[in-house]
Amino acid sequence: MVKKIVAVMLLVLFGLHYKFWSDKDGIPQYWRLKEAIALQEEENLKLRERNDRLLSDVRNLKEGLVSIETRARRDLGMVREGETFYQFVDY
Repeated sequence: MVKKIVAVMLLVLFGLHYKFWSDKDGIPQYWRLKEAIALQEEENLKLRERNDRLLSDVRNLKEGLVSIETRARRDLGMVREGETFYQFVDY
């Protein structure tokens, strides 16, 4: 009788381990999710850094005229009154 119980328990244990290691929701899924989490954390870090840079730009634009002038000159090609703009073109 004890041998039958031990045999059944071993069979159940083997079945559970088989399902745990081979089923799509077992260890393989755990590994896939772990990798996906690592990739997402990496992406989140990049986005957090980008957000910090953008927030810094917003603060600079709100607080300083130098920042606004720099952007106007660089992005819009604006010049101050009385200035002469020279552009050299290489051929």
